[in-house]
Amino acid sequence: MRNEDLAEILETSLKADPVYRLPSDFAQKVTLSIVRREQWKSDLSDYLYLTAGLVAIMAAACGIYYFADKDLLMRIWIFLKSNLLPVSFILLTINFILLADRVLLRLLFSRWKTN
Repeated sequence: MRNEDLAEILETSLKADPVYRLPSDFAQKVTLSIVRREQWKSDLSDYLYLTAGLVAIMAAACGIYYFADKDLLMRIWIFLKSNLLPVSFILLTINFILLADRVLLRLLFSRWKTN
């Protein structure tokens, strides 16, 4: 494309009125959307860090018990293996409560507060 054609297109587009209009609260809606997205990311990363921290603490406790008293750790392991379904249900319930507390409730209350 030649420079003359480009200059003509630019001049015509700057003289003409735009075909669309933005709503008066466009900037507020965009800002609110960005804030919500960043809050969601922050809350989710806080939840994941907390979960990773709890898993690391449990792993450290298991490591300490492994070196201190292997018999106790083996009895705990046998108990967990024999009661796999109730233990996994309890862990999933605790994980969901943690997720709801750290992420979902904050998201819900922030939506109510802003609308």
